[in-house]
Amino acid sequence: MIRGKRILVTGGARGIGLAVGEAARGAGAEVALADIDGDECAASAAAIGAHAVTMDVADARSVARGVDAAVAAFGGLDGLVNNAAVFFEADTATLPESRFAEVLSVNLTSILRASQAALPHLRGHGSIVNTLSTQAVFGRPNAAAYGAAKGGALNLTRALAVDFAPHGIRVNAVAPGFVDTRMAILPDGSHEHDQAGFRDLYVARRKIPLARAGTPAECAGAFLFFLSDSAAYVTGQCLAVDGGLTATY
Repeated sequence: MIRGKRILVTGGARGIGLAVGEAARGAGAEVALADIDGDECAASAAAIGAHAVTMDVADARSVARGVDAAVAAFGGLDGLVNNAAVFFEADTATLPESRFAEVLSVNLTSILRASQAALPHLRGHGSIVNTLSTQAVFGRPNAAAYGAAKGGALNLTRALAVDFAPHGIRVNAVAPGFVDTRMAILPDGSHEHDQAGFRDLYVARRKIPLARAGTPAECAGAFLFFLSDSAAYVTGQCLAVDGGLTATY
């Protein structure tokens, strides 16, 4: 039940953000895709019949302009998906503080920036959905910045849910597991899901009970649920879309 809703998706040029936008359009919603890559965002938006917004989520002024552009295009806003993210792999012992701060700005503080900018337009009816990760609750090697940001985003989701409830705004999160996006491409150009270790532990030995990685399209339904009226009494929650990964130990 999102037909007619007006939804802004950050990090929407590709991957999960684009899949959410496409699914929302298919369900009858008006969608604005926002991304720092203006050209790719415009092409992706055109392909699904969405509106394109160039936005740098690490810049508060850019975020405010992007939200205003979406509101101007649609005459209002009903939903915000905070999906933009970056990944930086480094040994924590030598992780540069500057890169740590950059990852937190894009993956964590951007949620606050966009949510604050969207607040006046969402009052009384809106829904915010944040893209987290199973790394919000699990540690992985060489991923301190990303994991810290996603862990912070989990509690930020809860805090926003509490603070925005008096404004009539629900705030929830989706935590994808291993999903076939650009982040699965390793620095050497190989694919994480093709590695022998992944195939052995997560597939053959079913650390992922469904024994495979997911696709962006398979994540989209969880976002649409939280954005829809079907989730009218759901706030402050995080739904893992991970093939059962977080059910194992």
